[in-house]
Amino acid sequence: MGLKNKKGFLLANETLKIIIAVICIGFLAYFLAMLYVSKTESQKKLDAENSLDRMKDIMDGLDVGGSEIQGIGSPRGWHLFGFVSGDKPNSCVGENCFCICGKAVDIGDTFDRQIKKCDDSGVCLQERDVRGYDLDLKIMGGNSLVFVEISKTSRGIFVKEVK
Repeated sequence: MGLKNKKGFLLANETLKIIIAVICIGFLAYFLAMLYVSKTESQKKLDAENSLDRMKDIMDGLDVGGSEIQGIGSPRGWHLFGFVSGDKPNSCVGENCFCICGKAVDIGDTFDRQIKKCDDSGVCLQERDVRGYDLDLKIMGGNSLVFVEISKTSRGIFVKEVK
């Protein structure tokens, strides 16, 4: 009888070790996935900043009556938003602005959700002199650049999609 109890105890002990090992492997996989996502998001933010910096350089360099076409290819899958009328992200502090961020899931109050998403995980460029219409352009990446025309008139700076 004592031998049977020893075998049962050893089996339970080994089972407990296996369960603990599986939990540890699960935590490790989760940690590695979060590390990868964090690095990818950091790179996308950096790409977005670079794209908006280039737009800012063009806006600052244009003379009245001038225009320039800019291709935007990164970060792939994100969107270029122009907030010219209506509500704007907090990071724009009441000014007209452009933001590059991920697209909010299309349910319910999508516009408010989009503003919050740009505030939380996007990059924005304030530009007081921007006029025109709101933009929502998907950045396709690779050889499928999104082209925008940036033009300057006596009334302000206009940005529109070039198809």
